[in-house]
Amino acid sequence: MKFIISLLVFSATFACAGLFPRSDQTVDKIVTEIHQSQMTYKNLAELVNQIGARVSGSAQAEQAVGWMKAKMESLGLEQVRLQPCQVPQWDRGSSEHATLTLADGTKVSLAVTALGGSVGTGKKPVEAEVVQVHSFSELERLGNQVKGKIVFFNQPLDATLEDQFEAYSRVVGLRVGGASKAAKQGAVATLLRSLSSLPDDDHPHTGIMHYENFVNKIPSAALSTHAANLLSNALTAQGKVKVKLELSAGPVRTVTSHNVMGEITGSTYPNEVFLIGGHLDSWDLGRGAHDDGAGLMQSLEVLRAFKVLGIRPKRTVRLVAFMTEEFGGIGAEAYAKEALASGDRFIGALESDRGGFKPLGFSVHARPEVLKQIQSWAPYFVATQTPLVKEAPDGGTDTERFGQAGVPEFELLPTSTHYFDLHHSALDQLSAVNPAEVSEGAAAMAVFVYLATENGFH
Repeated sequence: MKFIISLLVFSATFACAGLFPRSDQTVDKIVTEIHQSQMTYKNLAELVNQIGARVSGSAQAEQAVGWMKAKMESLGLEQVRLQPCQVPQWDRGSSEHATLTLADGTKVSLAVTALGGSVGTGKKPVEAEVVQVHSFSELERLGNQVKGKIVFFNQPLDATLEDQFEAYSRVVGLRVGGASKAAKQGAVATLLRSLSSLPDDDHPHTGIMHYENFVNKIPSAALSTHAANLLSNALTAQGKVKVKLELSAGPVRTVTSHNVMGEITGSTYPNEVFLIGGHLDSWDLGRGAHDDGAGLMQSLEVLRAFKVLGIRPKRTVRLVAFMTEEFGGIGAEAYAKEALASGDRFIGALESDRGGFKPLGFSVHARPEVLKQIQSWAPYFVATQTPLVKEAPDGGTDTERFGQAGVPEFELLPTSTHYFDLHHSALDQLSAVNPAEVSEGAAAMAVFVYLATENGFH
């Protein structure tokens, strides 16, 4: 996921009269249809309840591919198809345990989960003294002192930041690269304080990690923030403690999966394409309701509402359900390679992958002229109550390759206050999604897409 800087505010003072060939009534109809139907939430519930978690390369992920294709076909979308792509398959197995041994011999169980792509501990658990660090620079200063030990990365998200995605961006490198950096100094495993905004919660959060080439692969796991607090307090009080870690995670394999796509072909400029979407895969601890079931169903709802209302936009709206975002955006890379080499001209790409919470507005990674044009749409967003726009240095994970090719990128921006409470954890369930809020996000996206496809970008 990508992270955003510098806040701008839509100005309602821009004149809009005569800009659009259809009146405000069309916008009102779009918003009313999406709110009254509640189909964003209903489709999300169907996906989550029928299939559940959709981890890359799993049988459930392929069930979701079939479900998504059938859903697009049932809505009467055009050019519905699957695009094969080679994706990683990884299974955490059935055994994940961490036990803290205090100086007096007392044993304390710690809530733990393997990070995505981690190796297991093998035939017997890894048991070693723990060294606590808060950054890579602190790890480097310790040098050989970490040899034969378990490195514990204990850096919480900064709760003072209004944008919790910025807080996440500052520490996610510890999760992604921590194992190899520790292994270079002789560590035997790593533990990570979960990247959660809850300060004392007992649900560990997973997420992708990477091994560097030619570096020893050591087990890498995340502790719940509650378990991290227990371990940190024990180290402070006693100086030396041991942890026994057992992970049954298997090796990463490569299998075939699919992106799913469908569209409404433009009435006037069919070769000008506005891309929308989210990712179909999820992590396995929860059910991927917010990440990214909500975003994908919001994207689907844009096209469903257009079909129900008989709106055929001037430019093509293409929906892509991307596979394997959680393991590095592999499906997005495969799609971009094909799409950018086609004869289509992409005028913009809008992604929703920040949860189904109350929407605030949109991020914009585009030319200043595009930003100014979107600012002029402010009165049209009164109905969706999404007045904010942020200027962004890049776009979403699944659309960034289009941005690199010069295509304007946009993201739906919901409030981020509680997203990392549940991100990549067992808490990411349908019960955490508010039906009205996820529908509000879909309505905002639909209005944005309608305006973009009617007018293009100057």
